[in-house]
Amino acid sequence: MLASTSKIGKGYILTSTTISAAVIIVTLVVLLSSSWDAISNINIHLFTVTWNPPANQFGILSMLYGTLAVTCIALCISIPLGILTAIFTSEFLSSKYRFAVKSLLELLAGIPSIIYGLIGIAFFSVWLQNAFDLQSGRTILAGGILLGIMILPTIITLSDDAIQNVPSNYKEAAYGLGLYKYEVIKNVLLPIAKPNLIGAILLSLGRAMGETMAVMLVIGSIDRIPNPIYNVLSPGQTITSKLGREIGESSFGSTHFSALIFMGVFLLSIVIVLTIIAQQKYKSKERLYE
Repeated sequence: MLASTSKIGKGYILTSTTISAAVIIVTLVVLLSSSWDAISNINIHLFTVTWNPPANQFGILSMLYGTLAVTCIALCISIPLGILTAIFTSEFLSSKYRFAVKSLLELLAGIPSIIYGLIGIAFFSVWLQNAFDLQSGRTILAGGILLGIMILPTIITLSDDAIQNVPSNYKEAAYGLGLYKYEVIKNVLLPIAKPNLIGAILLSLGRAMGETMAVMLVIGSIDRIPNPIYNVLSPGQTITSKLGREIGESSFGSTHFSALIFMGVFLLSIVIVLTIIAQQKYKSKERLYE
């Protein structure tokens, strides 16, 4: 009976794994085949600034810049806040209050992105417009701030788990040597949890780069790289916001459609690489504890 159950379980796992792998492969093949027209006909000119479909110009650099700029701003906001909050919840709060904070974070993580986008339009865009005397508050900075808030629950949760997973004997040994709590956090917890913290940041980075609706509502959606390049108070465009706005307007099979799909493939490739690196960080940490 046990042998039969074991065979059924193994068969179920093998079938699930095969189906998952097949879905991934089919998805990649479909996306690559749909983007092949742009790759073969536009090739290196895809990595230029100008996006003008009527003139058959499909440069994605302005969208790539917008994606990187918004993501960097989001990480600059969420990484320090997220890790500090994770340290506080993990080391200073009782289990009762820690559970309440975790529940609140899960609630925030479950809020639809369109709601965050509406908050961004009603508050952040208006605030930036008034604070910096802008014609419009829908800017790269607004998108970055909003995205930073959106990924904050993810970074806090993953960072908290990373700190909690540090074996207690490390902390006990440090306290036994007479270290104060802040010294234990600085010299023991953070160095040991560092690989998992990096993994948490990379996973959050992948989520940030794939966010569409909220960013699309507040970024301004203008295909250009600001001049000067660090002027984040100007409107911009991300890869996902571009796809969200134009994929429905393009003709299936056209070069325009193919170029949009190529942007999606390019973004997917970045996210896959980040995910693999993050998983390697977690695996290296598991080997350290063994």
